Amino acid sequence: MKRYFIVFVLVLMSVVMQAQTFPSWLAGKWEIPSLSTFSGSSYEEWTRVSDSHFEGKTYRIFGNDTIIFDRMSIRTEGKDVVLKMSAEKGGKRFLADFKGKKVCEELWAFECSESDSPSAIYYRNLGNGQVYVWTEVTTSFDVCADFIMSKLK
Repeated sequence: MKRYFIVFVLVLMSVVMQAQTFPSWLAGKWEIPSLSTFSGSSYEEWTRVSDSHFEGKTYRIFGNDTIIFDRMSIRTEGKDVVLKMSAEKGGKRFLADFKGKKVCEELWAFECSESDSPSAIYYRNLGNGQVYVWTEVTTSFDVCADFIMSKLK
């Protein structure tokens, strides 16, 4: 009986540690307001597949049409948290692995040395249903981006 209790405690500790080392606060639908008065908002949506796996997409709605910009995933792979999404290297698109690092409870950095654009993506939980997102690039002809997204769901 004592063995079962120890195994139970170890599994429970593993689950708790997993939750602390995964950006769980990203789950949900987020609105990214447009800077232009002529176009609508964009959205980033993260669906929880499991406690250590989210599937995501970025998109915009035009009337009855939805244009998906990117499909993404965040999952634990071994001891790493990895964001998979499209990136560019030398003008060619590929599916990149951005290795995640929890800088502090509110800030996650995802970096990919094989990618020019983006080379890094940062998510900072501002609280009150807002997340500040910014990207970095390694080339002079690509543009960094930053925006605040607000939680809808």
